[in-house]
Amino acid sequence: MRRRRRVLALLFIFSAFFTPLGFFYFTIANESRSRYSDDSEENNGGYQTMEVSEPPETIHVDFKKFSKDECSNFPPNMTRDYPECESKMRWIRNGWKTHHCYAENYVDGSECSFRYYLSQVESYCPFMEKNTHKKSLAKISPSIRRLLPIFDTIPIYMKTRINRLWKKWKEGAHEVMEKYSDSMNNRKKLNVLVFVGFLANEKTLKLAKKSDHGGPLGDVVHKYMSRGPCQYVNGSRQQCRIRLLDSFGTHAEFTNKSYFLKNKRDLSGPISQRNPWGGHGLDLRQHWTFYPHSDDNTFLGFVVDTEGVISEEKEKRSYPSALVYGKEMYMWDNAQKPIRILKKFVNIYATVADLKEFERRENNGSSIFNDVQNYGFLNSDEISTLLDKTNIFFGLGFPLEGPAPLEAMAHGAVFINAKFKEPKSRKNYRFLAEKPTLREWTSQNPYMEKIGEPHVITVDIDDEEALEAAIKRAIQLKPEPFVPFEFSPAGMLLRVALLLEKQDICDKIAVSKRWPPVDQMRIFRTVNPEDSCEIACHSQNLLCEPSYFPIINSSPLLTREFSCPSTSADASPLAPFNCTTQSSASLFSCASRPPPLSDIIRICPCRDYIPQQHAICTKCL
Repeated sequence: MRRRRRVLALLFIFSAFFTPLGFFYFTIANESRSRYSDDSEENNGGYQTMEVSEPPETIHVDFKKFSKDECSNFPPNMTRDYPECESKMRWIRNGWKTHHCYAENYVDGSECSFRYYLSQVESYCPFMEKNTHKKSLAKISPSIRRLLPIFDTIPIYMKTRINRLWKKWKEGAHEVMEKYSDSMNNRKKLNVLVFVGFLANEKTLKLAKKSDHGGPLGDVVHKYMSRGPCQYVNGSRQQCRIRLLDSFGTHAEFTNKSYFLKNKRDLSGPISQRNPWGGHGLDLRQHWTFYPHSDDNTFLGFVVDTEGVISEEKEKRSYPSALVYGKEMYMWDNAQKPIRILKKFVNIYATVADLKEFERRENNGSSIFNDVQNYGFLNSDEISTLLDKTNIFFGLGFPLEGPAPLEAMAHGAVFINAKFKEPKSRKNYRFLAEKPTLREWTSQNPYMEKIGEPHVITVDIDDEEALEAAIKRAIQLKPEPFVPFEFSPAGMLLRVALLLEKQDICDKIAVSKRWPPVDQMRIFRTVNPEDSCEIACHSQNLLCEPSYFPIINSSPLLTREFSCPSTSADASPLAPFNCTTQSSASLFSCASRPPPLSDIIRICPCRDYIPQQHAICTKCL
């Protein structure tokens, strides 16, 4: 992104993401009188708010203050940093009347308007020495009264959570400003449009109905699909400005609609060959995910609720306890055996909201709940209190990748993570059958699986001997409360600030100006026949960086790496590989794996990352 520009990021969000995204306004867009304004009249405990409105930024472009020489004067490093500037300037002098969007972006036939467009609307040329309008900077305000009016119609439980965690968000803001002041200061003020799909007025908008099984996504995306040669018109970006919240991630094979239709049998299992959540044609980096599980996508994440966590050692008690992870009856299906084993060692707590309804419907109780203390539905404070007296948080295998295990770990509980005998994917598991990803879940929560002891034990809960050993081990372990930095308020504020400031998907940027920096790229080949670039990079304790693919998609590079007598091109999610370059940019993929017994060797761009902050490389700050 460049200076002096209003930015729009359209965020389609599911309920699980709502709370962290609400703080975009607090983190990025708020403006106050000082860096941290004193709001002594604020009532953090209630919902008293005042209306806050800020006028849209007005762009004033005055080319008369520049001479023609000033607009034609380029710095000495232009050829290196902006190699396409000269050719673009030659084209626009003759071609600016070919589409009305150039005039709408203040191009009037003057040399200065050409330079303005190619430097501030697009990024092909360096800025002129004088700014055409003043840069508006973001400031952080600790006032909750400036946030809540935006979400006036949200459910009460969301307002409760915002109020409950506000102190933590303010502490996180102070922390990130102190530790990362260079990254957090001098940020552009942004206009962020948050579209809460599940709160939309369905009766009026009929978004869900119009978008078939994909919720509101398709209908809203369409308004940004108008085609034209300009990057944006009157400050309104096109589709590249959207950020789509995506719980489980999206792979290249599913975002490219034509590729999926041609290969849907190979990409699907016997349950379904549909792709209702894919086909939007977005750059994979525009998909922001719940966990850092897909290198092709961007990790947004969430913040773990640590309000009320007791940092001292667990209360001394004569008998240990476990809270079972499963809020509805269906999650307990086929859990009789592991629950029976668990009962031998611990007191068991449950929070099944529909147990009484189930018992009325079945006309009897479920034996699995004998000697289980079920609390029913609990609010956040009640859950926090229960976790404080819990030694083990026990996973039954579903839900996949929810936030609760991290919250249990934050309270010092050991998470017993259900390991799967066979990895689950869209090819063999109904819940995943129409998800636009080929990911394979080796356990209920693969992120927690990587954390390991003393906080997590991953075990096959149907293996009686292994489960008994895991429960005994969990009782012995007494881990301190722990939250990875990337799931803390400070970690998320830093990540969101950098992503909105630095991640530019709309523009063709000179190599020297890209983010993550290109000098952080390291290139590796895949080693084993079925390895993806994710596997190749992870084996080096690195991540695959999709923004680097266009750089390595080069015939000379492949010729050097593979001694190619000649090269070809292919629209394949595996390219570039061997002596084959990628012919379709939408199919660049970190995650795609060659078929068994193939002789494909992929070439992979990797980068490092900050410990406990996967989205950010060490030189990205």
